[in-house]
Amino acid sequence: MTGKLVALVVATVVLAGCGSSSRNGDEGTVSVGAYGVFPARTATTARASATVCRTDAGTLAADARAFVVHFDSGAGAYPADLNYVIVRDDLARFRSHGCDPAVLGRALAGRLTPVQRSKLVEHLPGSIAQILHGALANS
Repeated sequence: MTGKLVALVVATVVLAGCGSSSRNGDEGTVSVGAYGVFPARTATTARASATVCRTDAGTLAADARAFVVHFDSGAGAYPADLNYVIVRDDLARFRSHGCDPAVLGRALAGRLTPVQRSKLVEHLPGSIAQILHGALANS
């Protein structure tokens, strides 16, 4: 029992320190609301390097493409909810790193066709669609 308690305390201390530092003093938070069985979460923001931002944007663009392809394929095996949650979480990660939206816009423009970009914005909730639309406009 003592070993489990020590592990719990160590894990709590480590997790408490995760994401709480900022290289440029640009701290804030990004919140992701609850969706079905997925709970709401809030992440502390901290400026990331250009490399991290490009990686985050590339991941989001690839996952956004999978989201759109799921709609286009008429896949009935499972709903697009999983793809939506992945895109939503990717966007929260990108924003929590304080990345320039133009980086995301360029990644989306490079990975999705104009028709796919329109479908992506069309099928996402307004708040997320607005962020992605703005990123595309600034790219």
